Amino acid sequence: MNNILAIELSTELCSVSILYNNKIFNKYKYTKITSSKYILILIFKLIKKNNIKIKLIKYLAFNNGPGSIIGTRISSIICKTFKLKYKNLNIFKINTQFIISEDYFTKKIKNKNNIINIIIYNDINNIHNFIFKNNKLLYSKKKKLKNINKYINKIKKKQIIVNKYETKQKIIKIIELSNINYKKKIKIIYPKSKYIIKILKKYIKNKKLSI
Repeated sequence: MNNILAIELSTELCSVSILYNNKIFNKYKYTKITSSKYILILIFKLIKKNNIKIKLIKYLAFNNGPGSIIGTRISSIICKTFKLKYKNLNIFKINTQFIISEDYFTKKIKNKNNIINIIIYNDINNIHNFIFKNNKLLYSKKKKLKNINKYINKIKKKQIIVNKYETKQKIIKIIELSNINYKKKIKIIYPKSKYIIKILKKYIKNKKLSI
């Protein structure tokens, strides 16, 4: 049985999901403070409530960023700590852009755009930009934040998706200051642990586990 535990700590939405005996169980916590302090509580609440045996979990997966450096490091430490006790566990890292794309295109009936621009704020100077078409990565590049107005002006007819509220506000401010005619609503899609599981299930099924 391919039981999976997935954790997500890269934004203000902390989430845990467990695939166990072909059922998915989820827990979420939204907080403007460091979400990492809630993660172990969420994990053990989910395990206890659903009578899950950790020794029967085969895979651990977490978001490796871009996003909160502290959150991704804590996720890695938690997974490695579990592996110290349960040697049969396999650990996999999945990146933010793929989790967001999986979420968006899983709901493609509601979403008319088949091409999306994902913008993730990295640090004080840079942003990461990813373009996906029908859940396939077409383009990936790191850009200087100071030049992002020129880029947004080029893609103003396409859907922009960000991973957290802070990034959305930064981009809105840049659009306003640069007088860019961007008419679409910038969407926030928080990367969630249940989509980490969806991605990992595909890799397991196709026997391609080099994530």
